[in-house]
Amino acid sequence: MQPDLGTEQLLGALLGAREDRGERLKKPYGVHADKDGRIYVADTGWGKVVVFDPVNEKFSFWGTEGKGQLTKPAGITSDSNGRVYVTDVWDKRLIVYGPDGGFLSAMGRKGELESPVGVAIDESLGRIYVVDSKKHSIAVFDMSGTMVATIGERGKDPGQFNFPTNLALDRNGKLYVMDTMNFRVQVLESDGSVVNTFGEVGDGLGQFARPKGIAVDSEGHIYVVDAAFNNFQIFDSEGRLLLFVGSIGHNPGQFWLPAGAYIDGQDRIYVADQYNFRIQVFQYLGEDEAATAPADSEAAAAPEQQ
Repeated sequence: MQPDLGTEQLLGALLGAREDRGERLKKPYGVHADKDGRIYVADTGWGKVVVFDPVNEKFSFWGTEGKGQLTKPAGITSDSNGRVYVTDVWDKRLIVYGPDGGFLSAMGRKGELESPVGVAIDESLGRIYVVDSKKHSIAVFDMSGTMVATIGERGKDPGQFNFPTNLALDRNGKLYVMDTMNFRVQVLESDGSVVNTFGEVGDGLGQFARPKGIAVDSEGHIYVVDAAFNNFQIFDSEGRLLLFVGSIGHNPGQFWLPAGAYIDGQDRIYVADQYNFRIQVFQYLGEDEAATAPADSEAAAAPEQQ
C-alpha cells in the first residue's frame, strides 16, 4: 500500500491528526529516520512498518507479505546503504529490507532469539546488536547474519540485565542499553565491558518507573523515554539529570504511554507516542544555540511540528 498524499495529509498521518484510521498510526513503538529523510515507524498495532516519505509526499506499508511479512515489529534502524533492519518480537527474528521495501534476508536461527526488541548497527565494526528481552542479553550478529557473540545474562550486577528493551549507539561506538526492569541505563563498550550505569526505581527526578526508549544526541546527552512518567529525561554523559520534557496529555509536547526514541544526524528527536497514535518530533539546538535563545524560549525542547 503506497498512497500519494499531500504534505498536510502526510504530516497529519504522522502526527496523529488524521481522523481516518486508515491513514494514521495504531500503536507505534520503534521509530527511525534515515539519511534521506524517510521516517520509519514499527507499528505493533498494524503489525507492519509504516514509512513516511516527506520528500516525495508518500507513505507505504512494509512487511505485509511473503518472506518479509511481519507480525509484531518493534525495533528498527537502517545502514548507510539504505537497508532497513526490523525486529519481530513474535516471529523471533530480525528482518532486512532493501531501500524499496523488498525482503533481503532474515537473521536469527531457531533458538538464537527469543524476544528481540531494540536494534542498532555499528558499521565500522560490522556488527548488529539486538536486545533480547526474554534472554536478558544482547545478541551480536555480523553483517551476513551470523551470530558471533552474546553480551550479558540475567542479574542485577553491572553487565547483567533484567528484561532490557532498547539500545542506542553514540558516535564513538558506545552502547547505551535500557535495562528496563533494573530501572537503569547501562553504558557499554562494543565488547560488552561496562563503562557506567545510572538510574534507579522511583518517582523522583532522574529515577525511572517504566523506561523504554533511549537515544543519544551529537553532544553525548542521553534521552530516556519513560512510559509511566509520560516524558523523556535528558542526562549528561555521567548520568546526571539535565532536563525532563513532557507530561500526560494530548497536546504537542505531552505524551500518553510513549515508547521508542531516535535522534538523527541533525539532532531531531523522534518519540513514538503510542496511545496518541503519533510520532512527536523535537529539535535539540545545541548548547551554543540554546544559550543565545530568548530567556522565555523553550526551543531546545519544543516540538518541531505543532
